[in-house]
Amino acid sequence: MNDGKGSIVAGLAICWLLNIAQLGIGWLLLVADVRMLPAYYVLIFAIALVQVGYVVPIWRLLMRKEKPRTARGLLIAAGVTAVVNAVLVILMIKYGSLGL
Repeated sequence: MNDGKGSIVAGLAICWLLNIAQLGIGWLLLVADVRMLPAYYVLIFAIALVQVGYVVPIWRLLMRKEKPRTARGLLIAAGVTAVVNAVLVILMIKYGSLGL
């Protein structure tokens, strides 16, 4: 059953490679200067929210290019990232690592 062009695995890879790039930028901000600490916290601890800025435009582009399977993979990866991010933040708050 082929319901369109593209590959779900490609969508997963696109999203997770962009997430790794986002984490790398966060790490660079951390080592660059202590004044960049708020930006670091946003990029790392709110990765699920920040990724909306690049997942939605890429998803729209893939849908226009008639690659719905790749777009679906992108959304699946974004959802997995959001769930993992939420669980980790909840655990960090529960065990006091964030100091909130």
